[in-house]
Amino acid sequence: MAVNRRRLLAGAGGLAAAAAFGPARLAVAAQEGAVTITMWGNHPEWRDPMEEILAAFEESHPGVAVEFTAFPANDYPARLQTAKAGEAPSDAMGELEGSIITQVRAQAESGGELPFIDLTGKVDISGLTGPARGQVEVDGVVYGTPLASYTVGLAYQKAIFAENGVTPPTTWQELRDTARALQDAGVTPIVLGARDGIHPYFMYIGLVSSVLGPDGFDDLRSGERSLTDPDLVEAAQLLLDLQEFYQPGFQATDYVTAKAIFANGQGAMEVAGTADFTGFRQVNPEADLGFLAWPGPEAGMYATTTGMELLYTVSRFAAPEQQAAATQLVAWLATVEAQQLVSDLIALPVH
Repeated sequence: MAVNRRRLLAGAGGLAAAAAFGPARLAVAAQEGAVTITMWGNHPEWRDPMEEILAAFEESHPGVAVEFTAFPANDYPARLQTAKAGEAPSDAMGELEGSIITQVRAQAESGGELPFIDLTGKVDISGLTGPARGQVEVDGVVYGTPLASYTVGLAYQKAIFAENGVTPPTTWQELRDTARALQDAGVTPIVLGARDGIHPYFMYIGLVSSVLGPDGFDDLRSGERSLTDPDLVEAAQLLLDLQEFYQPGFQATDYVTAKAIFANGQGAMEVAGTADFTGFRQVNPEADLGFLAWPGPEAGMYATTTGMELLYTVSRFAAPEQQAAATQLVAWLATVEAQQLVSDLIALPVH
């Protein structure tokens, strides 16, 4: 179910919910004459830290109030596409990683209009990392900014590892041996949420990346390498070989449920990104977790995979007043001030 601030503030429980946002937040949101804009996210577990980030924006931009709604990650892509088809997405529109580039290229080939507007000269991305800029700038035209970045590997329970005398694995064989030792000790070695495909997707990418490395990835893009090469098929096979070490019912377990299982110490390892740690701590503030790179087929071959969270743009379908206000928000998200808050509260910065 979506989390919506205005819905929280409505009804009999509204005053209690409002108090949680703090007086400064309410004063800004309630200011007469403020332009209200909508903003969607795909991490319900980030609701509170996002409210804190947006409170800082509203304090420095008293003419703008942001109505933030978060949808489950697996529901978000379809919801966004439906909203764009109906010309009714959020004003500050969160596009998926890679989608700005693909939409701009498609528009250049087939014509038509983009669902987001040109923000060149209005959003300063000069301080962003190269990968972040590459997601939102196409042929010199700036369309927005990523909210944050993430790195994916394996999270592990430090106490479980220590109690069972195992150390973080660095190779595929060490991963198998560690999982076997934990299973023999009565511990679920790996928590996996396969129902929505999120964990298997990232696990496959991570294991394949440990084989390819940056040069191999370039070879893959150029056609010199193929995903059917024997060493890459072996990486895919490892996902199947490890099935005996996943928790019972992993096929029916979704991403959010798997995170809760792991955070509560009911498993030793889980596919996780740096952005997941906020959610882990919300489930279990006492969780003592470590993070390790994807083990590789041999010692010295390992990888972490890095990507971007939502790419915030400004909707073409928004009214002019909302477009102007949403542009202020997107521009602010690209600043050092905003990215410091992102780093402090939810994920890795892009500045």
